[in-house]
Amino acid sequence: MTGQVMLERASTCLESGACQLFRTPKPCLPSRRFPTKVRHSTPPHGAPLDFLYPRKTLALRNQLSIHSPNATRIRHFSAVGKQPVDGEANVDAHVAAQAREGAARSLRTSDAAVELRKVLRSSEPGKQELAWQLYTAIPEEQLADQGDLPCDLLEYLVLDGYPTIPNHVLEVFEAFRDSKNSLLLRPTSYRAAVMAYISLNRIGPAISLLEDVDNSTGIDMWHFGTDIVLQYTVSQEQWDLVLRVFRTFLEQTPTIRGRYTTVAIRYGNTLPELWREVAQLPELLEHLDSFLRYVREFSEEIKSSPIRKQQFNSFVMTFVPCAMNRVLFTKDPDEDFIWDYFLKLFDTLHSLDLPLSACYEYAIKRMLELPRYQTYINKRKIWLELYKRYRERYLENVSFETRPSQNLIRNLIFQQSAYGLYRVEAHVQDLRAFYPQRPLRPGLLRRLIQFYAIHGDVERLRAYIDELKTNYKDEITIEIVSSLPYAYAQRADVDGTIAQFKRIHEEYGMTPDTTCWNILLLAYIRADDLDGSLECLNNAIECGVVPDVQTYGPLLDFCAQRGDVEAFEALFSRAKRQGVHLEGDVRARSGYVKAFLNVGDPVGAEAIADRMLQNWQAGTLYGDPLTHTWNLLIQHHALNCNLPAARQLYRQMVENNIPLDTWTYGSLMRALIEVKQTNAAWRILRVTMPDKNVRVHALHYAIVITGFLREKQVPLAMAAYKTMKKRNVTQTEASRKATLQALGVADLKELKKRRAKHPNYRLLRTEESLEEMLATSVQDSVHEEPTHNRSLDSHNFGSVPQAYYGLMISLYSTRSALKICRKLIRKAEEAAPDSEDYITPLSLLTSMMDAHLKSGMHSEVYRCWRLARETATKLTKTFSQAVQPASTFPELTEFGSLVHPSVQERFQTSRIANNRRHILNGASRIFFRSLFAQSTDSALELAQTTIHNLLTHGFVIDNFVWNEFIQHLAARDRLADAFSICEVYLMPRFPGWRDLHPGYKRFDRTGYQWMELRHYEITKTGVLPRYKTLVLLAKAYERVKRDERNGLGYDEQAQAWLSETLERGSPMTIRAIETMPVTSDKLQEREFHGAL
Repeated sequence: MTGQVMLERASTCLESGACQLFRTPKPCLPSRRFPTKVRHSTPPHGAPLDFLYPRKTLALRNQLSIHSPNATRIRHFSAVGKQPVDGEANVDAHVAAQAREGAARSLRTSDAAVELRKVLRSSEPGKQELAWQLYTAIPEEQLADQGDLPCDLLEYLVLDGYPTIPNHVLEVFEAFRDSKNSLLLRPTSYRAAVMAYISLNRIGPAISLLEDVDNSTGIDMWHFGTDIVLQYTVSQEQWDLVLRVFRTFLEQTPTIRGRYTTVAIRYGNTLPELWREVAQLPELLEHLDSFLRYVREFSEEIKSSPIRKQQFNSFVMTFVPCAMNRVLFTKDPDEDFIWDYFLKLFDTLHSLDLPLSACYEYAIKRMLELPRYQTYINKRKIWLELYKRYRERYLENVSFETRPSQNLIRNLIFQQSAYGLYRVEAHVQDLRAFYPQRPLRPGLLRRLIQFYAIHGDVERLRAYIDELKTNYKDEITIEIVSSLPYAYAQRADVDGTIAQFKRIHEEYGMTPDTTCWNILLLAYIRADDLDGSLECLNNAIECGVVPDVQTYGPLLDFCAQRGDVEAFEALFSRAKRQGVHLEGDVRARSGYVKAFLNVGDPVGAEAIADRMLQNWQAGTLYGDPLTHTWNLLIQHHALNCNLPAARQLYRQMVENNIPLDTWTYGSLMRALIEVKQTNAAWRILRVTMPDKNVRVHALHYAIVITGFLREKQVPLAMAAYKTMKKRNVTQTEASRKATLQALGVADLKELKKRRAKHPNYRLLRTEESLEEMLATSVQDSVHEEPTHNRSLDSHNFGSVPQAYYGLMISLYSTRSALKICRKLIRKAEEAAPDSEDYITPLSLLTSMMDAHLKSGMHSEVYRCWRLARETATKLTKTFSQAVQPASTFPELTEFGSLVHPSVQERFQTSRIANNRRHILNGASRIFFRSLFAQSTDSALELAQTTIHNLLTHGFVIDNFVWNEFIQHLAARDRLADAFSICEVYLMPRFPGWRDLHPGYKRFDRTGYQWMELRHYEITKTGVLPRYKTLVLLAKAYERVKRDERNGLGYDEQAQAWLSETLERGSPMTIRAIETMPVTSDKLQEREFHGAL
């Protein structure tokens, strides 16, 4: 028995190259996922040691062996049928009998060779036994004249996979190889023989067949059967034989498409045809683990010579990618498993000193080709982590062979250019550092030029255009040249765009096409310059430019932003007359929805959206989905605190299969913070959007930070800010302002906690953040994110830094740090660009007015008010005003009655943008308080004249201004004006006094005590009398009645007492005064001293 065991080990040793003689089985349990694999080797049929086995023993060993590389071990006493021995047929007796009968029937009327060719030409599966019967019926002398008929027969015998009777295949192959026609053997003939040997578990003859091929004949080794042998040896984990077969392939295939095979492998050719069969193994990953253990044990022997080391490295660079494909290309990929597996795999490869570069290259490139990695994912990016490690390995050991390839870095740049700025330039620097002598390729330069033009990075854009011009002069086209004006247009820099537009003809000698004119038009639109936009459009048409969708699209959106429905419809009709059909374009139709929303008609906007949905379902609309349209509706209701309507629109999107995007979630978050549910919005940002794989932008963080600040939850606002910084979110002016506000409030809170009473303490963190923002403020306005608040301001070039300064001034103004405010005002004025058409931001002017008011500098307040008035005139102009300019607004010295019917008539017929009528509310409030603080009759008359001027030009007056103005009129004994103005403008929306019940406790709304009001009835645009106004009017009315009792106050011209005049002209006001509840609150006590 011992001798028999030794003989078995000896036979295994001969097959495995003497490396597995004393190897023990793997110290692990068999896998539970798949059937147990066969771990033994069977000596080749006809090998020199076969004679040592008795005939029955040899037959039993062959019977218990596996039938194919993927077959499982057959258990003794199982229901599986008996496996054939070498010479035994494995064909059903009935099938064999039918084949014999069919062959005999065919031979009665025809020749065997002819009938065999018919069967082979038909390639009908399952007729192999018939083909064999016909083949054996051909006489030997006739068979020699049949040419390559045996080759066709060999291919047919293995048509259905591994042959049913392998010996038939081997008999045909050996007979043909020994004949005079042996030169007609094909690679597929050898492959059939290899499959037969594998079916018989005779791996030795199969390998010998591969090694005996004369590669000087130029035979195709790809279809020779090497892949089948590799599949079998890998499944048996006979790594010595695997490496032997692979070395044989390298020796017999020295080149691939004109390049040395080893060089081709090193540069990314993983020989997928060679590993096609191995890739089908169910336990491929376990086989790879076994191979790595084998390498760890026999590393020195494997790399015993430079040639063997090179061949081994080539094997690793092709086999390991085969296993990588198994992990990457799965039906339901587990990204966490993929992350852990690849990191562990590359750590193992590094510890074994295996070739890493080719494996890194293959893994990263294959990942970048997968669609799931090409789109945005809110998870860890394994391909980016692998490149980071790849780069670190190279920097640790700088070598020509270990550096990342140019192609890989270019692919990363193309991938990253879809997500942001900060990684693209890092990859470009890597490319320049790793390949300092090689210029960037023209395709990459074109991509970078397009990328930086979209992001408005003029400096880098110029550098890449100059590099392209220097190295590839023929690549300079009109598309490349037009990228410069486009970058300036993205920054809303009209002067810069015009300068670059002129260079197209003057410097490059090219004629600007429609795209160039569209870019120039876009610059005016982004700068909110209506006059310039119309002039540019007319100039383009005069130059013979044919407008297209990109010409009218921004113009229509410009009209929609100002709520100019009339101009929108006129431009839409003009485009149709010029052959630009926008009826089926979703984006253009959504502008119509936006125009109705901005004009204050949400019902009409929803009706248009419903018609668009019907057209989309009917297939008459094209382009983008309806997501943008529904986002506009949700955002409108969100800004109006209408959460139920926003939720209803969200449900409509889900029911009608309208895809949600990142701005949909932003609109829902905006609705939540309006109803003081910022924690719910924060949860959407942290949980819902990552779960739905929706990208989070700076807008979402700005919404959350703003909401937390409104709710006085400063720690949570700071937490949102830190999360935004940690995730490297690309910033916009909205997120920058929210950041400054959060840091400023946090610093003010800290100063209050420290009891720092001196006003000139610095807000250090806020100022540091401001300096960082000013350095990158140009790019902050280059984005397509929607707005999240109602405030409107100028968007021309250079306005963003001034807006940041305005916010800082307002923060310091809350502490009355007037000295610091004056310094910031000087810096803000210095930051203004030197341009005649520059529009100073209203936010800066409002902050400056507030600081000047607290300093008592009323002349400076008046100067800033004039600038604000000019800015508002430009920002509220509509197309009708631009085409037919009206007279400028009257001087402030003009006086007019505020209650005359013509004032309301002119207010209603004014042609300014309807959604921008409130644009001066903040600045006007400070200006009027400055006038009221002067306590002169001329200042009060100036206030009345200013209100008259604003109303006749279509601007609304803030509720605070109305009430304070009436209060000062009453204090200056101008009771007729005070009561009449209150009657006309405030009393129509007076809710009345509520019934007082001692046992019922209610919370009064600040400023509206004792009124029948709910919190949702007090809106930002509502105009109604405040409690203090009515108290002061009641005091004045009480004084009039007292004077009347004393015989004072009779008007000879009107023939009536003053009280009668007031009662006749202001009945609602008098009724509110007479029914005012006597509560003896602080305000009533102060004004009436308990005499009410």
